[in-house]
Amino acid sequence: MDIINPGKEDFHTHSITYSDGFNSVDEIVKFAGEIGLNTIAITDHCQEYLDRNKYGKKTHRNITPRWENIFNDTKVTFGIECDILNEKGDISKDIQGFESDFLILSTHRKVYLGDEQKLTEAYLNAIERHAGIIKFLGHPCVKYFKNLDIDAVTEAANKHNIPIELNCANLVNNKTNLDSLAKMLKKINRIYVNSDGHTLSEIKNYRQKGFEYLKRFS
Repeated sequence: MDIINPGKEDFHTHSITYSDGFNSVDEIVKFAGEIGLNTIAITDHCQEYLDRNKYGKKTHRNITPRWENIFNDTKVTFGIECDILNEKGDISKDIQGFESDFLILSTHRKVYLGDEQKLTEAYLNAIERHAGIIKFLGHPCVKYFKNLDIDAVTEAANKHNIPIELNCANLVNNKTNLDSLAKMLKKINRIYVNSDGHTLSEIKNYRQKGFEYLKRFS
């Protein structure tokens, strides 16, 4: 199992600027420099997630290319956490109609409206259809979806050379199916260890807890 970001890189965070984080982009980036992160991806939720959860528009996404990091040398990427919509593998991959080159593929309640008994089929179809644009799978071991064959999803990810995420926020907050996570970690070729931080304290502390958990699989 290869950890893609073993150092000071967090590729899954959320802002209040575009979705459901607690802090603005500027606050996150300034803090990232203070705690020594050299790379951070701000991966706010896709438009379908925002609409289904009734998050109103805040900052216009089309202004993002004009943003510059004036605080430090931390490399900043603006990504999007996409959502699988149904068992056909359709996905939502924009914010306000604007897409990104850095896409996480996830599922969430209220957004996945397909047959939950066919969730594995949804993942396999989405991976097959969108493998070329997906950086990694986000938190497939979440507890609230109980019908996912994690072995099949892991095998498909390996086949297409797609990493899967160890989602530290779900792990710390008891939202992870630990049996599924153990199966995934034993089979997956490549992983990201990300905070999925929605607050500054989560960005600061959660990845370390994920690395501590991984020691039992070394």
